[in-house]
Amino acid sequence: MTIAAVIVTHQSEQWLPTTLTSVLNQTTPVDQIVIVDDSSTDHSRQIALDILGPKAHVVPARTTSPHLSTRIAANFQQGLRLCRDADAVILGDHDDVWHPHRVEHQIELLYTNDVDMVASDGVLVDEQGSPVSGTLRSVFRVPQEWWQGSPRMRMRIALRRSIATGGASAVRPRAFSDRDIPERWLHDRWWSLVATARERMMLDVAAVIDYRVLRSQQVGLDRALQASGTARRMGRAVTSIPTTYRRLSELRSGLARDATGQTAPELHLGSLLRNLR
Repeated sequence: MTIAAVIVTHQSEQWLPTTLTSVLNQTTPVDQIVIVDDSSTDHSRQIALDILGPKAHVVPARTTSPHLSTRIAANFQQGLRLCRDADAVILGDHDDVWHPHRVEHQIELLYTNDVDMVASDGVLVDEQGSPVSGTLRSVFRVPQEWWQGSPRMRMRIALRRSIATGGASAVRPRAFSDRDIPERWLHDRWWSLVATARERMMLDVAAVIDYRVLRSQQVGLDRALQASGTARRMGRAVTSIPTTYRRLSELRSGLARDATGQTAPELHLGSLLRNLR
């Protein structure tokens, strides 16, 4: 089995040594580490090469999009495509710390449960690495119905709220590498919806990372929007009826195709719109 890690960096020299050291200190080692660097002007790229040695594959980000969510998604998609031949990819943010058993734990869940994506929990820490109140799951809450719910109920939940944080997730690259992520969607939001639609999404209650909460974060924890339990994270970017229709069309098109390219007729725009209320 080949295991890869994909980490996106930008001006990361303050955090990267701790993050990469935690990646190297896994009970189950990764075979390849892809760093997609988004226009860093500090020493991020050299730090990665110095710490990782022959495991490092540091590439510049190709995206030119000015939209933040699109840029982040494109960077992770670029990294995933570079690892398309791996059996599993562990996703990581440049400032988080992986717990020593993270890779071992998530690989076991991926293959024991035969799923395409596992989204685990994380301990919230401050800039100095000290714990703060809560975990990722206490912010991105998942209702109890998920655990006993039908596939339709799980899809409804995934449409209404974010159920996965990319930095605490692991995926099978072949399930997502050839599928483009539409503009203005984050990679973890899109991939989790696709996996849920395929009934190949797993939510994990174990914490596998220390998730660093920074004042400078532009995406990530969004307590007010997540607590509302609505589709406002998506709706924030929707400013008109044509835009709403386009985004729902993207969602239906992306979710309704399985590996054979067939379309599931039950994913109608009207149904999706009702679930997003």
